[in-house]
Amino acid sequence: MSTPEPFKEVPHRGLITVALMLATVMQALDTTIANVALPTMTGDLGASPDNINWVLTSYIVAAAIMTPVTGWLADRLGRKELFLASVVGFTIFSMLCG
Repeated sequence: MSTPEPFKEVPHRGLITVALMLATVMQALDTTIANVALPTMTGDLGASPDNINWVLTSYIVAAAIMTPVTGWLADRLGRKELFLASVVGFTIFSMLCG
């Protein structure tokens, strides 16, 4: 009798878990940075708090729009390739924003 698919031994399970946890922390940190930076952006850009809140609203809307697209891309490209491309892209564009 063979082992069911979800319970098969996955090589490097610990490394995969750490990579997923780090990516999740990076995303949460990015959201926190956007929240913390709002008052500074308000002063530097001379915008009202209502106007500058659109920065965070746009961030949340973009994440919501990309959620179903991510599933579609994972089917087309593969989960591993999409994850790696996403982490690399996120890192590069975060550095460019800094």
